[in-house]
Amino acid sequence: MRTARFWMGTLVAGALALGYGCGSSAKEDPAPQDAPQQSMDAGPDAGMDAGTDAGVMLTLTDAQIARVLQVANEGEIMLGQFAAPLATSTAVRDFNNQMVTEHTAVNQRLDALLSAQGITPEDSELSLKLQSDIQQLMQYLSGPHAPAKGAALDQALISAQLDAHAQVAFLSDALLSTQIVNPALKQEALAERQTVQTHINSAASIQSGFVLPPTTP
Repeated sequence: MRTARFWMGTLVAGALALGYGCGSSAKEDPAPQDAPQQSMDAGPDAGMDAGTDAGVMLTLTDAQIARVLQVANEGEIMLGQFAAPLATSTAVRDFNNQMVTEHTAVNQRLDALLSAQGITPEDSELSLKLQSDIQQLMQYLSGPHAPAKGAALDQALISAQLDAHAQVAFLSDALLSTQIVNPALKQEALAERQTVQTHINSAASIQSGFVLPPTTP
């Protein structure tokens, strides 16, 4: 099992500090290695404690990576279920409903693979952090500092989805893909990474409709 240098401080302060604000822009069709990492201003109550020093050596087993993949899907399901009823934009609402459907299917496929491979998922600092962050994100979006319902909230909801997916893409490229040993799990992780990229592209397209004025013929 390979050991990767995992910059926890950078991850938490950048990819995990989701910002929840508005007005960021994303590439329309980023390459998998260049997933957008939005830089949005966090609300007063949205700050997250990095918790660890930068430069921590984080080594994960296949069982721990399996749990990270599960939690990533579970987070998208939770965020989709949370955001869809709040959205007034049809595109934002439909995207969040799509996330519930597609990430549920992905998690079911992952669970079947883990059972067949005899891999029992195990929590790690990373999986627990991902769980905590999605909870904090939803707390902010439903709290007193969240945008009022309407276009501003719709933009925040799609920006949150874009950031959450970019976070998973970052983890997959920088950490998970370098450490998986089981070939079947590696193949599944790659398939999930490709799905995440598709979702990033879709979310970025929806977000651009809020950020950029519509073009006229």
